[in-house]
This record gives sequence, structure tokens and C-alpha cells, in this order.
Amino acid sequence: MTLKQAFAVPLCTFILICTLITSCTNDNDSFPVGEDWIDLDTKVYYIDTLSVKASTFKFDSIAVSYTSRLLIGAYTDPVFGLTTSKSYAQLTNSTYTIDNNAVFDSIALILNYDSYFYNDTIPVQKINIYEVLKDIEPDDDDEDSYYNTSNIASNSTSIASKSFYAKPKKDDSLHVTLSNTFGKTLFENIRDNKINNTDEFLKVYKGLLIEPDANNTAILGFLKSSFVRIYYTNKEELTTDILTLDMPFDATNSFHNITNQTEGTVFESLTTQTTYLSSTASSNNTFMQAGTGIATRIDIPNLETLYDIPGTGIIIDANLKISLKQNSNTKNLHTNDSLNVYIIDKKANTVSALTDTQGNTVLALITNEDSEFNLTTYSIPIKYFLNLKLSDLNGDNYFLAIYPKDYNQSINRYILNGEAASNSLKSKIELIYAIYDK
Repeated sequence: MTLKQAFAVPLCTFILICTLITSCTNDNDSFPVGEDWIDLDTKVYYIDTLSVKASTFKFDSIAVSYTSRLLIGAYTDPVFGLTTSKSYAQLTNSTYTIDNNAVFDSIALILNYDSYFYNDTIPVQKINIYEVLKDIEPDDDDEDSYYNTSNIASNSTSIASKSFYAKPKKDDSLHVTLSNTFGKTLFENIRDNKINNTDEFLKVYKGLLIEPDANNTAILGFLKSSFVRIYYTNKEELTTDILTLDMPFDATNSFHNITNQTEGTVFESLTTQTTYLSSTASSNNTFMQAGTGIATRIDIPNLETLYDIPGTGIIIDANLKISLKQNSNTKNLHTNDSLNVYIIDKKANTVSALTDTQGNTVLALITNEDSEFNLTTYSIPIKYFLNLKLSDLNGDNYFLAIYPKDYNQSINRYILNGEAASNSLKSKIELIYAIYDK
């Protein structure tokens, strides 16, 4: 790699630049000041030729416990293939009392929209509801977490099917009428005191699986405050008003399972977490998709060639610039104005969130957006990361992982330009490096 000296400036200009940079970055790095500093033949280098290697990988699994929403739906993407999200929901209640004179009317699943959706909601969507056959609980080897890959056995015969027009921005909820046979049995078990508490209830009713049809065109977000409602009347009362008993979702034991069929897609080779697809082998692109674990890895090899510049130097500022592939995002396939950035090791295990030199978590933020040419560029401050790579004995094994916000409770997908794209679009580092001693 050859470093490019874009400018080497006298001291007075350098002081002005440092003042501006310090006021913008607010970093607390120390470097020489005073008469000794003033006497030095100081030079500042703008470098944009540091090597960057961008690739795509896929996390083996993503923890989806404690999310605020459940994702249900499916859609087929020309690049990412078929993405499907189904949800498991355990029911709970503190009240298991129904008057002995009560008469069953009907039962329904009420799914409360949280306004999130992805892709096209205009066509008819369809979901099926099944009874879960085994306890909804985390895997034996992890007592705390559910993952996007977690599956629980369910009955093959559905207790409801619903075709509907999704209106997540307009409607409060989706009403799904459940099987009368299922509802009446549940109702009578409570009324007749066969079920009197949560333990007795969960021995019989493990939970529900809400599964989308593979031909759906959208994935929808629903709140964990959703519930099952039993409707009934009391024949001993003069009024014929409908009474209700609600059984809300247990937020702790309700989660979504998100999968994508990679056959025939560029991701087919990503069989393990340590398999990487170089941007140069995928049309100069890298990829990210929340929910499924697809993420972009940034490698900065040969960083130590900074030391080839004679003298003692310091990184004043450094930013990684990445851009969306033109025309890859649409109104339906929308992207966010910020992205998560983490430090990972060579096995793609997370080391920590990326921070600045003061320890504040940083994000990839849009710094350039041109709607006329559909250009969107994100900038990531990586001064701390570069210093870590240079100073840590394990620095060569540190990489950056970039993936969408709400990565465990959304489906947003991104196509990014790699390091070999055209100059205005390619992934690159812009770095200001000062030499203060020769």
C-alpha cells in the first residue's frame, strides 16, 4: 500500500486545522504542546489510500429475547431471497375465574400493531395459528435467551387462518377468530375449575405459533401486549351484554423466529459465521439484513504502514465512509439514517460496541444524501478503533461489523458499495495524520 501525502502544511495552518478538528471531534487525546511543539517542523497528512477490505458474513444466530415487538410475515426479495418471520407466544393471566352460569360465545387472537412493516402491504396477507405442543422455554444450554433460530414443536392442524389487508399505520390491531372447539374447551376448563392457576393452565396450553403464508409480501410488527380474548355471556343476568376474559402474551416467553432461504442467492456460501464473502466476489457489494444475521465486515490490513512516514506521528481524525448501492433502497425497502457498528474478532464474536476516544458509543450516520442521484453515504468515526489496532497485541485480529439498528426486531436490508466501486461510492478511510517530530 502506498500512502498519499495530500498536503504537508506549515505550523500556523496545522494549528488552525487542529483547532477545527478538536472542536468537531471533542477528543481528549494528548499530544505535545508548548515551545517544543512550536519549534517542531510539523506536517499534517490527509490520507485516503489506506487499504479497506469489505465482506459479508452471517451470524450463526441472534438473541431475540426482550424485544419490544414480534415480527410476523414473509416477503421475497430479488437479492435476499425469501425472508420469513413466525412468532411463538406463551399466554398468561392472573385470573382464572368464570361464573358457573356463563355461556361461551367465541374466542379471538388480538394482535396489536406497533406500526412497523417492511415491503409491500397492499396485497392480501395470510397467517395461520397453531397450538404449541411443548413448553416455550429457552434452550437447555442457555437459560436466558431465545434466538432467531429457536423452534418449538407445534400441532400440524391450525386453529385459525386469516387473510387480511394489513394496515399497520391506520389500524390499532388485527382480529383473528380462533376455532370454536379450541375456545369452548378452554372456556369450560376455566369455568369448571379444571384450570385455576397459571401452572395448571400451562400444562395444557403451551402457547401459540403464528405463522405467515410463504406467498405474503410484507413482514409486520406487533406488540407483545397482544392477547387472546374469550367472549361469553351470563345466562342468569338480565342483560345480554358480552363479557370478556383476556389472556395476554407473556412478554418474556414470546419471541420470533426469522429465517431466509439462501438457495440461489449470493448468500448461499455463508454456511458458518466464519465464512466471508468478499465484496470483490459479489459485484463490488456487501450486504446487511436485520433479523437474519447478515452483516458487513470491514478489515483494515497493513495499518502499521502509517509508521513508514518518517517521524513520530499521531492520528488526529479518521472516518470510514460507506455508501448505499444506488437504487437499492425504495419506499417499501426502506433504510435507516444510522447503523450499528461493533468490534469483532476473527471468529466474528463481538468484542464491544465501537466507541470514540471518550468511550461514547458511536454509530454510522448519514453525512451525505443526494436525492437527485440517489446517493447515500454513511460516516463512521474510527480513530479509537485504529489506535486500538495499532496498540493492542491482538490488533491484527480486530475487525468492524456493521449491521442495521433494531437488528433483532426488524428486517431492514442494505446493499453497500465495496472497496472496488467507483471512487465516489467505494468504501474508504479518510484520515488526518500529524508528524510532530523528525
